[in-house]
Amino acid sequence: MDDIFKKMAESFFSPEIQGCVSVVESIAGYKLSASDRQPFLYFHNYLTNPQPDFISEWRNDETQEKWYHRFANGILGDVQNAFACALYHYERLVAIEQSVMEGIERHNYRRVIGNSTIGLGNTLVWDFEYQAFILAFRRCLDYLARAICAYFKNDFHSFRKLGRFLENLNRPVVTKPLIDLHRKYSTKFDFVLSDGNRKSVRDKISHYEYVPVGCINLSQRGFMLVGGGEELGLGENKGAILLSEVLQNHVTNIRACIQELITSYVDGIRVEQHEKNV
Repeated sequence: MDDIFKKMAESFFSPEIQGCVSVVESIAGYKLSASDRQPFLYFHNYLTNPQPDFISEWRNDETQEKWYHRFANGILGDVQNAFACALYHYERLVAIEQSVMEGIERHNYRRVIGNSTIGLGNTLVWDFEYQAFILAFRRCLDYLARAICAYFKNDFHSFRKLGRFLENLNRPVVTKPLIDLHRKYSTKFDFVLSDGNRKSVRDKISHYEYVPVGCINLSQRGFMLVGGGEELGLGENKGAILLSEVLQNHVTNIRACIQELITSYVDGIRVEQHEKNV
């Protein structure tokens, strides 16, 4: 058996196989930055160094093992990959915006349009990336809710209703900080979380209508993206010119949310398990 594993290892680390690995990673791979990986590394360290007793119990019991997988893979697989997906689409959106602006500025459109404003259409690729970003963003939050609830052996999966779910549990050491953080971030994520008759951008995309990125307006002031899912140039975003400015704020918030929720989750579990074993 040892010889078999040795041969497999030698094959995997051969220049030929490593060359294939490099090709796949360069074309189809995506890696989070060191800072974005931190909350997941924090969780992994708690999970393995050393392995908590309750995790050992789950893994050694066929009736409980599913909770181990939902707990561990929920954070390290589902949430981490959905987070990477949202960041990937965000980066694509920024790149498209930059390319469009640079391309437009190579033409002297201001001389032609005078004091009027011209709207340009066919931003479908841009729309596609925006819609993918919105769906990945919400998916990441719901995966996070499901992973958190796995510790309580429950398959609850709605981030929007997570606070109310946790309030019904008599586990304040773990749940109280999470409830506070959920309340803190829910208001920042209303673009993917519906509330009563107010439909989020995410729900509009998923269930009701095609939501574009906006309409390109050209004037003497230059390029401006108007309307769309983020209502650029309207309401709260009246002064916003670039989509990337608004999306950067969304990304900053989900980064902080993941960091704080996972850290608080781990710390709360650690304390609760310590009190249980004392």
